[in-house]
Amino acid sequence: MGKRTEKICDRAERYLDNDNREQALRLFNQVLNREPSHARALQNKALIKIEEDDATDIKDFLLFAVEQQPEDDILRQILGNFYHQQDEYEKALNQLQKAIALNNDNAPAHTSMGIISAQYLDDHEQAITHFSKSIALTKDNAATYFNRGCSYLILNQFELAEKDLRKADKMGYDQAQQMVSQYFES
Repeated sequence: MGKRTEKICDRAERYLDNDNREQALRLFNQVLNREPSHARALQNKALIKIEEDDATDIKDFLLFAVEQQPEDDILRQILGNFYHQQDEYEKALNQLQKAIALNNDNAPAHTSMGIISAQYLDDHEQAITHFSKSIALTKDNAATYFNRGCSYLILNQFELAEKDLRKADKMGYDQAQQMVSQYFES
């Protein structure tokens, strides 16, 4: 990787941080013209494309990106989340499992695996395992506490459910207060 290419990528990320997606995308494309398998540029371009909402274009780019960087857990996780949003659960599971196999510390991949385990597979024990791993990696995710609390509730583990739902409520997760009121306050 050339220093000039890295500087372009750094500039692109600064544009992205300042919410100037158009300029960021232009620079990420410059990086990818120089180095088609540049991991950071592929990851960032994928995130920009997801916000454009053209599913076919997004899918084509994500498949291209994963082909360029098959060992990139972040790209696998992004592709898995894309498939999840398209209700292609088997493909989502496949990509998320690959992401976790590449990097067991990929918290977003564990969160997504937890959601799919709970909603699609109806395997709340597996969901709790993934949510717990994600929480251990990123403790400030109210939605993950909420989701784990719901899985505990379904498994009749009320004390653990209440603890997680109250934590999610304290962190400002909107639906948590309703669940706490419904199940734990008389």
